[in-house]
Amino acid sequence: MSLVKRAVLLVSGERYLVLSITLGQTALVSRLLTPEQVGLSMLGVALVQVVDGVRDFGTTNYIIHEPTTSQQSARTAFTVLLALSLVFAVGLFASAGLWADLYGQPLLASYLRVLSLSFLLVPFSGPLMALMRRDFQFAALMWVNVGTCLTYALVLVALAVLGFGAMSFAWAMVASAAAAVALSLAVRPEPGVYRPSLQGWRTALAIGGCSSLTTLLNRAYDLLPIFLLGRFGGPDLVGLYGRAQVVSQLPDKMILGSLGAVILPMFAADRRDGRALAPGYLASIGNITGVLWPVALLLALIAHPVVLVLLGSQWLASVPIVQVLALASMLTFPAMLTYPVLLASGGLRDTLTASLIGLPPSAAILFVSASGGPLAVALSQFVTVPLQAGIALWFIRRRVPFRLTDFAGALRISALVTVATALPPLAVLALSGRGFVLTIPEGVLAGFGGATAWLVAMLVLDHPVASHVRETIRPVVLGVRARTRAVWAGR
Repeated sequence: MSLVKRAVLLVSGERYLVLSITLGQTALVSRLLTPEQVGLSMLGVALVQVVDGVRDFGTTNYIIHEPTTSQQSARTAFTVLLALSLVFAVGLFASAGLWADLYGQPLLASYLRVLSLSFLLVPFSGPLMALMRRDFQFAALMWVNVGTCLTYALVLVALAVLGFGAMSFAWAMVASAAAAVALSLAVRPEPGVYRPSLQGWRTALAIGGCSSLTTLLNRAYDLLPIFLLGRFGGPDLVGLYGRAQVVSQLPDKMILGSLGAVILPMFAADRRDGRALAPGYLASIGNITGVLWPVALLLALIAHPVVLVLLGSQWLASVPIVQVLALASMLTFPAMLTYPVLLASGGLRDTLTASLIGLPPSAAILFVSASGGPLAVALSQFVTVPLQAGIALWFIRRRVPFRLTDFAGALRISALVTVATALPPLAVLALSGRGFVLTIPEGVLAGFGGATAWLVAMLVLDHPVASHVRETIRPVVLGVRARTRAVWAGR
């Protein structure tokens, strides 16, 4: 487990660096561009992300999933990925005008054509980064991801200042894709993976076909609110909803994002070593909710000052959307584990079946709610998220049997910690007398109080995450104590 813990710490460090860069970039750009410009960029990115889910075709997961590590699997993945990228880059470039006409946004054509260039660069970084994940080389991967994010932020802000508007996002994505290639080769110089090969292509397609179809369905569903609001409401509503998503997903990016890069290799390693998956699954559920639930609830309570600081006053209309999305995100905790645990337990096709069962009714609910605007779309998640989570858990229990009482037990302490975390910010809200409209100092007080209550509750209730916190802090405390003694001894 020490290898996994080290990987989690490295990925967490990476995520916090990336998050800090992203928050800084978001704060600047939200003040430089209008909601309409931001909304147009999000609409273009949404279209590309749907295509990108098919283009990848599960090649990175194929590299991680293979029982033996070899450059050969990376070469096969690169060959498949390059061929698909060429096809989709040409298709996106050619169809850009049609998408622009559909949404009544002429600039969208130029935006999509620029983004198609990034498709041609991804095959040269994806296999190398997958090899790093498989081999738990998360220190190297950290520098690649941080460097890529920093490149994106610097180019985006510079172009926004120069007046490129929505096109700033498109050119920043091309620049970050080029940076990912250069950095991947710098930390793992294996140009041999770029030699075309189709050896083992049947296995790659078997994993990739089901994986990419599942990814396509889920990604299209996740982006459906953007498409619906863009088609029937306009870029300004897309901008409000999209920025609300960015803020509300901060807990997810801080917690689930850190674990996501480690979970699949961890379950794959358990499978190869013949260990049972249920204990690791239940422990992961407890660890995720112990942090996700308190942070998401805290964000919902102090959303007004958070939006004011991160986005500026022109985005205050997104505050109710942020609150609803943050509360709904508390129900998504099983999502991060569904794909990796089913893949590791031999239930890859179950991921597709679960999507085919849960997504159609969820999409229908979204279609109905879209006419009510961004807030109605956000509220619909209180119906769609539990529906999908319940279906996923049913499939997981078929492959990884565990009792529902054990599942509830993994959540019990997290629920108590969440209640304790909410008490200080609720007190600040009550004393302010203005509902959720807190000033920035009041928001800082509420946030600091909630974070302190969370830490105390974790330690007092002995939540499983508390042991990880102690192990992380202990070397720092011992080092500070040793230096203090040395200073006093020198006197």
